[in-house]
Amino acid sequence: MIRRGITDRMMLWPIVWPLAMGIGGAFGQDVPPSQGAVARVATSAASQTFWRIAEDAAMLAGGLSVQLDKTFHREGEAMVVRIDIPRAGYLNVLSVGPDDVPTVLFPNRHHPDNRVSAGSLTIPNAQMTFELKAMPPDGTTLVAAFLSREALDFYQNGDGERDGEGAMQDPFARLSIVSRNQLRQLAGKSFAVLPRAAPLLGGMAYGGVCAAASDACDAASMPGRSAGFEDRLTPGILLESKDGVSLPKGIKPRPIHEKGIRLTKVSEGFMPRLYNDAASYCSIAYGHLVKKAPCDGQEPPEFRRGISEPRGDSLLVQDLRRAQLAVMGMVTTALSDGQYAALCDFTYNVGVGNLQKSTLLKAVNAGEHERVPFQLRRWIKVNGKESAALKTRREREIQLYFESSPIPKIPPADEDLSVIDIRIGE
Repeated sequence: MIRRGITDRMMLWPIVWPLAMGIGGAFGQDVPPSQGAVARVATSAASQTFWRIAEDAAMLAGGLSVQLDKTFHREGEAMVVRIDIPRAGYLNVLSVGPDDVPTVLFPNRHHPDNRVSAGSLTIPNAQMTFELKAMPPDGTTLVAAFLSREALDFYQNGDGERDGEGAMQDPFARLSIVSRNQLRQLAGKSFAVLPRAAPLLGGMAYGGVCAAASDACDAASMPGRSAGFEDRLTPGILLESKDGVSLPKGIKPRPIHEKGIRLTKVSEGFMPRLYNDAASYCSIAYGHLVKKAPCDGQEPPEFRRGISEPRGDSLLVQDLRRAQLAVMGMVTTALSDGQYAALCDFTYNVGVGNLQKSTLLKAVNAGEHERVPFQLRRWIKVNGKESAALKTRREREIQLYFESSPIPKIPPADEDLSVIDIRIGE
């Protein structure tokens, strides 16, 4: 039995293996991982990092507002997570730091019951006998929350020391491979259906950890790296001239609904600092193009300091505007919110010119929606090579286009299925 008032200071122990993802600091636990846990995490990181898995799942599921008490914490400072919960369910909260170790913050040994009611929840609160503290390594940390309809417990199903009966003994567990797979599966299902039918809701916040003795505590003062972003593609729409796309005077762009924005975010990924993408173009946030040249320290001061996710969101909204104008101006048939959002994401990725000349646009304007999945799946090549990331993006666009409706599985007779390079077009 845990005595009220006992606290566990949490830290992430250093793990020695090549890092595939980003920068960061962490909120972790005070128990070193077992060798088996390290091996499993290392194996997973070789294919996709826990950071990216948690980030993608939170974006795909959506529906939760997650906030930290402040964006930047110095080492040793207490951290508070606030979550707005729209419906009753089972809550799991994760923290992933720069070493890609996923720690289950909630539930935990001191508060094992993760059944929650609708309303605002603060972790920890006065009824919880633990605290969260910012610990090294310094940098950016991802905090992601997930609310499931059915019972889901990442703590009891996590990696850590157990007693003879199999009960978790560590104060805070590591996310297990089994739970990781559950998370990915539920998030994917949630994205494919209407929000009211989603089995999982998700949300996230980015925090920063600074050295206790440092003069400044902001994005610019934290160590940074862009591992995993050097292969990111420049959005096709940002490579084009900004001329030639407009709407009649007085007509405003149709908003992209929230799930569509999440699709573009999960496809682009968020980087708060400047990085060079696959074309060696200086970029930041969700693929925002700073200049068609490598970063050289001459960028605007705002970008050199690093930006917050909300600022990155505003840049994405700005960059998506041209895609909205193109879809509204070129599509002549009525579109649902999901169809419109899917086409905006496609246009952002491949460019306005490629949309305009595409068989996809002709099929949409003819009302031949049964052809759309097969036309979208053609756009999976870049610079002469097929891309797994583009294949995933196209499938998600198809899910959004046919949101909660059956997706055609058999192409019409004589449908052109040849693969298209997004940098060349048809």
